[in-house]
Amino acid sequence: MSRILILEDDLVLLETLQDELTDYGFSIDVAKHGEEALKLIYENSYDLYIFDINVPYVSGLLLLEELRESSDTTPTILLTSKKNISDKIQGFESGCDDYITKPFSMVELKHRISAILKRTKIQDFIEHDNIQIDLKNNILKVGQKKLTVDKKIIQILHLFITNPNSIFSYDDIIDKLYKEKIPTLTVIRVHISKINSLFNKKIINNIRGVGYKYDKA
Repeated sequence: MSRILILEDDLVLLETLQDELTDYGFSIDVAKHGEEALKLIYENSYDLYIFDINVPYVSGLLLLEELRESSDTTPTILLTSKKNISDKIQGFESGCDDYITKPFSMVELKHRISAILKRTKIQDFIEHDNIQIDLKNNILKVGQKKLTVDKKIIQILHLFITNPNSIFSYDDIIDKLYKEKIPTLTVIRVHISKINSLFNKKIINNIRGVGYKYDKA
């Protein structure tokens, strides 16, 4: 069952969303302002956020920006009464995955949610040769063995496996996986070395002066 956090200060709409989406089979948590939402996010793991933009204390837009800066990639739908193209562009630039204006149909919202969850679940869970990666839950399995490794190591391995023909420089890896606390090149090298040690061979190779490339495990 997918778990969704809804941030909405209109109590009537909030109750409607909670009831309707629960009936659709989703597990719903609710928050009436940004600070309450942030507390729930720290305490729980969600498959999707639905944020109204104009809420007290911390707006849905600002909250989304803060989450993206902290590397939280949980898919997000923004709700707003604003219909201008510039407002929608701002929402997407802040990191939202979809944007829906009020009033809206619950059926439409349900289908937008389902489409996003279907897409992100495929991306978050991959199975390649004897490797399984569950990015959402930070799980790495090789064969039937579950390995305990750093979250960033799983993310780096996921990046290379899902882009098998690409070469990634240090800057490319930083751009895709880090938003703050930028590591040194040495740290990235150590992470890649640890990945190779998990398989007792070099599955990520250094192409001198260019970057790193994945070879079949």
